[in-house]
Amino acid sequence: MYEVTVGIPVYKAVDYIEATMESALAQSYSDIEFLVIDDCGDDGSIAVVERLQKEHPRGKAIRLLRNKCNLGVGPSRNRIIDEANGKYLYFLDSDDVIEPHTIDLLVGAAHGHRAEVVYASFEQIDNVSHSSTKQIVYPPESFEHLGDLACYAFRNYGFFQSSVCNCLIDLHFLRTVKLKFIDAVYWEDMAFTYELVTLVERAALLPDITYHYLCRPNSLSNYQERAHLKRDEVLKNVSTIDYLKWKCRQKTGNSYTPYMCYNLEMNSFYIVSHVLKHRKCIIPEIPDADLHQMMQMPMSLGEILRFRHRLLGNLILWAIVKLPTPLFMFAVKIMGRIKKII
Repeated sequence: MYEVTVGIPVYKAVDYIEATMESALAQSYSDIEFLVIDDCGDDGSIAVVERLQKEHPRGKAIRLLRNKCNLGVGPSRNRIIDEANGKYLYFLDSDDVIEPHTIDLLVGAAHGHRAEVVYASFEQIDNVSHSSTKQIVYPPESFEHLGDLACYAFRNYGFFQSSVCNCLIDLHFLRTVKLKFIDAVYWEDMAFTYELVTLVERAALLPDITYHYLCRPNSLSNYQERAHLKRDEVLKNVSTIDYLKWKCRQKTGNSYTPYMCYNLEMNSFYIVSHVLKHRKCIIPEIPDADLHQMMQMPMSLGEILRFRHRLLGNLILWAIVKLPTPLFMFAVKIMGRIKKII
């Protein structure tokens, strides 16, 4: 048994995996196993891991498991949940790096707050549009009651991370609530995080920047500008939001539900706006009626009227969705131009 499992799914990361592994192996905290899942990228990434197993002073703590075929990041992370030997679990993507004191800080906070989950701050390095590095710094905060973390996360949507990386999770808790990643090509992180925060009772946030998240070309975590975009690719994003809307319907009556409902509907709005902005690039074209269907609200009017928070925003979105399709399309275009995304 180890105190911490650092879980790293690997798929076609040969240009990044050595830096990732070196940052993990350089941790000041000693009681760690490094669980690497080979997701059959066949690009030489695993040869780097195998070399580190043999040559690095902590190489014996690297455990390498191979999928029978390429399964994707969600199923690979699920295998990490099943196979991990640690008391705590920390996910690390195969193209990111962490600070040497990352696990030390997170474990200390988990013990000090008796937390089921601890999140640390991070920075995003954009190698796609080459915009400036963005830092997300949390206030030092702790939560002690079920629903408090969810309220904070959904109220601060856009600031609170949707990635599962850079958080330490109590593995017994995770297995008890039976939370797993959905099998999705995109936004499986978002689906997991949306559910996770609603299940956590005790949690903590740290202001320390411990994780450096690389946005790189052709990464599955980034939705980049392309000359052509397949309709099925858009619909896979929609399916993740639809799954979360179904989950939202099961959360009626919670203090965080109005925020969750609003955020999910706004995600649908941004997808529809993206489609409208790039409609000529999407093959085959997505009809207006299908775009209208994408923005169906997870809650009824009666349920929305009982909201104590985000009432106006949810009512406006509900009213837009209830318009006939031509008027709905007109309203979305106006709203998209106001927000400068169309």
